[in-house]
Amino acid sequence: MTFKSETPTGDYVPVASVGVLPTTVLLAAVGLCCVALLTVVTIWPIEASAFNQEGGVIETVSAAGLFVAGIAAFYRFPGVRRLYIGLVCLLLAERELEASIYTTGSLPFVILDGLDIILDITLVRILLAVLVLGGIVTHGISWGWQALKLRAPFLLVFVLAGTAAVVAQLLEEIAGFYGASLSLTMATRLFVLEETLEMFFSIGILASVLIGWPKLLTEETKDEPNRNPIADPR
Repeated sequence: MTFKSETPTGDYVPVASVGVLPTTVLLAAVGLCCVALLTVVTIWPIEASAFNQEGGVIETVSAAGLFVAGIAAFYRFPGVRRLYIGLVCLLLAERELEASIYTTGSLPFVILDGLDIILDITLVRILLAVLVLGGIVTHGISWGWQALKLRAPFLLVFVLAGTAAVVAQLLEEIAGFYGASLSLTMATRLFVLEETLEMFFSIGILASVLIGWPKLLTEETKDEPNRNPIADPR
């Protein structure tokens, strides 16, 4: 099907042509894989916890997904107004890994410890806040609204990823609130579910960045060679 957006002048912009069946099948397959993984870690939380420790496979995948998303965002969305997209991804990736889990003096420790020191500098924090908040106000809000009107595929993935992050945060809050009364197995179950959902969030953010804004189709066709292309609304 073709997604369209009405421009301020009243023209309709074809945004993307997506096959309904392949997209539905892909989303269903991804959803089933996510549900299957969550089911496994729920049934065997103790065994799954070996992969969910600080610096473990799950956390490393989460950090790597966000890091790649940040680098890809700088390439796919250039410009100062859109710089916040890549910055937020990289800041989230840095948050996923702690320097303390690595041997003092090792390369990962030096890099992460150095980043922690830099991010603790007030001037750096102010600069990052200006870039992120400024980008959200001048670009993100209007961009998101336009994406919503266009039913952009990347927005659906982004919302699903954000939902996974919200549920993960709720599980963390529940574990903290009821921690004293939870059994070891239940506490571990909540922990591995939280970490797994955070990995889904990271992978979802990477996917939404790679999908990106739907590419516009120009109005130039073989039947209408004299029509001019319409500018990208970004």
